[in-house]
Amino acid sequence: MSNPNENPTRKKYSKRRIFFFLGLAIVLAVVVYFGSQWVVDRFFTQPEVRGDAALRHALENRQTINVNGTAYALKNNLTSILLMGVDKYSDAEPTGSYRNGGQADFLRLLVIDSNAKKVIQIAIDRDTITPITILNVFGNSVGTRNERISLSHGFGDGKEQSCELTLKAVKNLLFDAPVDFYIAMNMDGISDLNDLLGGVTVTLEDDFSSVEPTMTKGKTLTLVGNQAEVFVRSRMSIGIGTNEARMKRQETYLNEAQDLLRKKMGEDKNAVGDLFDGMLPYLTTNIARGRLVNEAYAARDYDWSEVLTANGQHAVDSEGFTFFTVDQKSLQDIVLSVFYEKVG
Repeated sequence: MSNPNENPTRKKYSKRRIFFFLGLAIVLAVVVYFGSQWVVDRFFTQPEVRGDAALRHALENRQTINVNGTAYALKNNLTSILLMGVDKYSDAEPTGSYRNGGQADFLRLLVIDSNAKKVIQIAIDRDTITPITILNVFGNSVGTRNERISLSHGFGDGKEQSCELTLKAVKNLLFDAPVDFYIAMNMDGISDLNDLLGGVTVTLEDDFSSVEPTMTKGKTLTLVGNQAEVFVRSRMSIGIGTNEARMKRQETYLNEAQDLLRKKMGEDKNAVGDLFDGMLPYLTTNIARGRLVNEAYAARDYDWSEVLTANGQHAVDSEGFTFFTVDQKSLQDIVLSVFYEKVG
């Protein structure tokens, strides 16, 4: 997602297509390859394997666990919604492929804690390495592979199936924490979302003029139309060109957008429903409109926590692609704090 005009999913898999799709012989080779190499261990090896395993088991069974001598129980009255920004245009023609669903280049988990009256946000780096489900050329699951989590959405139909595969990858990353719903938006919806909110105001800390001539470094402006998409999507030609830098820019945009939305909700109880209706052409979701409106309206006055981000390390692989290895202890602490409460 380095540039709004680029198609990273297609670029990412172009080399693989050369390797995998050279006729029937290669299709057979794919089966062998998947069977022998792509079925990998579900979890990373960690110093505290017992703790990680216990946490996963407890989340699955909604029971009390003991971690390092402290008892925890799963919190009640939590609602979690996975937000995805998909690097694909809404008017793209169906390809019939199970590997061109578009990367989930933005991932954010919102956890609404009704008891504490707060909304917790967990940011997930698109380059995080975790087991994702692999589909073969016929659309059948053939196991898992340690890959960038953004690629989980690239498999599937580009809609519900791809979202379910991404949700599964996120749950796996978060030790099978409960994730109730997902809302995926194709990235060409950013401009409409921005305009429906009335335009997000930002100060440009980088020079975007190579993409949009009016967006020069140091300027403060209210984004309109394509400018919003340029601001949150551009990467390689902007500043230092890393996804980490882009994530910080996206955070700036989201903070301003959230303030605008909450202001609109205070002025009009139908604001969320109207926004949902306006964005529907760009969305894929498993949450009903009424449920979304009720959750948003109930949480309109909740405290929004700072965004939680697990520690980890970025590196570059042999093909020149960045990947992020998350610190499992840091991630486990986040899951415990968000989904659990101490007992006893």
